[in-house]
This record gives sequence, C-alpha cells and structure tokens, in this order.
Amino acid sequence: MKPEEHNIDEISPIIIQNDPLPDEKKVKFQENIFRDEDEEGAAAVMFEKNELRVDDVGLEQQYVFDGHHQMFHNYFKGKSGKVVEEMLMAHAYIFHQNATYGGCCGSISLKMTAHEDLLDALGLKGALRFNCPRDFQSENSSVRRSVIPRDHYMAEDTRVWTPEYVDYLRTLVTYPNKKRSMYTIIVHMLRGNSSPCKEKSRGFHSYLPNLHYQTLIDKYMKPGARVVIYTSAKSFEDLNEFRNRGYEVNVDTSLKETWKEFVTADVMIMSRSDFSMVPAMVAKGTVVYTPFWHHSLRRWKRVSQTIMTKTDEETIRLQETKCVFPVR
Repeated sequence: MKPEEHNIDEISPIIIQNDPLPDEKKVKFQENIFRDEDEEGAAAVMFEKNELRVDDVGLEQQYVFDGHHQMFHNYFKGKSGKVVEEMLMAHAYIFHQNATYGGCCGSISLKMTAHEDLLDALGLKGALRFNCPRDFQSENSSVRRSVIPRDHYMAEDTRVWTPEYVDYLRTLVTYPNKKRSMYTIIVHMLRGNSSPCKEKSRGFHSYLPNLHYQTLIDKYMKPGARVVIYTSAKSFEDLNEFRNRGYEVNVDTSLKETWKEFVTADVMIMSRSDFSMVPAMVAKGTVVYTPFWHHSLRRWKRVSQTIMTKTDEETIRLQETKCVFPVR
C-alpha cells in the first residue's frame, strides 16, 4: 500500500467557544493499564475479572450517553490512517466524558470521502461522522454543542483507548464475514519511502528490516499456515525473499480491503505506522506490536527485547552497508 495514503489539505479550524471541563470531569489514565509481555510471551493481565467482552454485551449492557451534550473536534490534515486515528482519540475522549460524539468538523473536502470509505471497511462510517455544530438545527436549545481543543483529546495519546473504550468500540464494528479455511498470519509492512537511511522520528526508525518481520512470522507460524503481507511495491529491501518462502505479497492493495483482512486474521503483525493502529484496536486475533511512538494496548503482544536487540543490530548493518550517507 502506498505510504502517502490520502493526503488532505489543511483547513482552517472552526472557531467556536470551547467547553473546558471541570477537574472532576477530567479522566485520569493509569500508567499501568498497559503492560509489556515478558520474554516467555505471557502477557500481564489486569482487570481480568471485570473485563467486558464484546461477545457478552447484550442490549441491556449497552452504554448510554448524555444526548443533551454533543462534543465535536476539528478536522486536521493527514493521511487516511492518521485522520481516522485522531477521530478515534476524540471519540474515546468523549466516551470518557459520557457525552455524545457530534462529529469531526471542517470545510467539506473531496478527501473526506476517502476517509469515509476507510471507515466503512469496519462499519464505523455512521459512528465517526463528519459534522459540525452548524450542521444541526438551532431550534433545539436543550442540546449543548461544544468543540474540544486538540490538545485535550490528544494529550494521553493511545492511553485514552482504555479496555472499557475498546470493548465499547468493538460493539460498533461490523466485522467482515470471512470464513478462513486455514490459520492466517497477516503482516502490515511499511515500505514505500520508509528507509533505515532516514533519521529517527520521535525516537524510532519507522522502517523495520525484513529480518524483523521474518522473525515474528516464524514465532507465530503453524504448520500449513497462510502468510499474507501487505506493503508497497517500492521497498528498500527485496521482497522476493518472502515470495520465495511461499508467502503472498500484496502491493498497493485497496486500503479498505486491507483493513478487512487485518481485523479477521488469526495473527496481525503491525508495522510502526498509524495505519496499523486502528484495525489493531478491534482485531479479533492476536495482535503483535513492535514498540514505537504510540503506546501498546493491553491485549496486544509486545515484541520482546531480545528480538528488538537483533532488529536494532540489523538496522545498523543496513545503514552501514546500504546507506549512501551516515545516519545520525
């Protein structure tokens, strides 16, 4: 898939009086909700007894939000995966305030249809909509509408996606009806313009070597498994080494169809990419997370330090042998 995805022009934010929250309404996120998996692969478990499973949610357990308070957020430019990711951070923030999600507000753009198409892959187009306070009739004065400042809902990054919120989000997702005949490992491999020769972004190289992905495939492999890789045709390292192993390598595939594959796989191996984050949140199978600038969710399997040490060594080797200029 193309690393650019769908870029959108920056739009001026809607100017509307913000609705600052009193201290007692602000959500306190616990640092230890998200724990790493240990070297043996056993994930630390918290809140297991009280955990709400999406399959157990009946009509009587559905969340009820304050219909008299709608909260909105402004629409900022970005790739499709990043736009949807920000929408979900705002959606989660509003969930914790027990308010109703009003929408993502901005000037109408043709690029919005591309984002809606991606949301439609998970059945979230209705829940995460593009609306502004001005789109609603003003006669109903009983409904309060406010716009959240970006620094409010982005402050905790992915920590705002608490287990309770993710369980709720899963009740909104429409999962594709895919009947797989064999155990399937799906890999999102960020390539395109990504390269180990580029400087780090927020403390991490977005590029992960072929060796890293192959190590993880080997770790979760089962006899007769189907391995499917989604990536870009342009790659710093040769992709044929995966094809030669009998893996399916799909390049520049429809983003919508890619997300559908992610959420239904037995194992989903993430890249260091915003595009991986959203389907990984609601994936039915095992999600394998490589540490980067976004925090891990508790359900995910975090790549061990032993593997990361080998990955870092391979990254340095690629830099020393294949990069024209020294990498800082």
